[in-house]
Amino acid sequence: MNPEDLNVTILAYSRPETFKKVFDSCAENLKKITVVIDKPSNKLIAKKQEQILDITFNANIHCVIVKRAEKYGLVRSVLTAVEDGLKKQDHVVMLEDDCLPNENFFKFVADNLDKHRDDPSISTICGTRTSCDFNPWGWATWRHKWDYQNITISEILKIAKLPLSLRDFLENNNVEDSIWSLNWLAYQYKNNCSSAFPKKNLITNIGLDNSGVHDHQKGYTGWLLSQIMKD
Repeated sequence: MNPEDLNVTILAYSRPETFKKVFDSCAENLKKITVVIDKPSNKLIAKKQEQILDITFNANIHCVIVKRAEKYGLVRSVLTAVEDGLKKQDHVVMLEDDCLPNENFFKFVADNLDKHRDDPSISTICGTRTSCDFNPWGWATWRHKWDYQNITISEILKIAKLPLSLRDFLENNNVEDSIWSLNWLAYQYKNNCSSAFPKKNLITNIGLDNSGVHDHQKGYTGWLLSQIMKD
């Protein structure tokens, strides 16, 4: 697959500064891009979203804008964007507005989408290296492998191959309602599959300043951050 033909979706909401960096990286490497924007919850966020739209309107790339007519929230917004993307294409690449891909990310994803398409042991391509089997900061999957399931914490704890560090976290902490990726991570251990990871991190998370939904210093996001492998 040619990297410029990737089907990439950026999830945006209220951070035009970080969005522009992510969008510009995509515009330099792709023919087209989809931007999904959740409904603003107040006038300040609505103004921020006007700035985000201005960035897309002034770009030299074919851009499809999806503006939610109602407030979806992070979990529903992510899952709907994935499912909508996979209805139209055989794969989808997901970037949030603080996940900045470097120049090697797109080729890595394109190559591995081809390489692992028929490999049942690989469900996802990840741009961030972690010791756990999935990371949501820059990732891709295929239509025929996407099988997202809502799994309760008690069900997750019954998975035999669950890593000790994750088991310990789940037994001693509450998981925020705004977390979607734990279920896809648990799916890997439940179904004996994993992600394809690069040798070096290809994504820089530029939103670890508490400007997003999650506090990176605590909760599940804090645990996920602790799993990142340094180059």
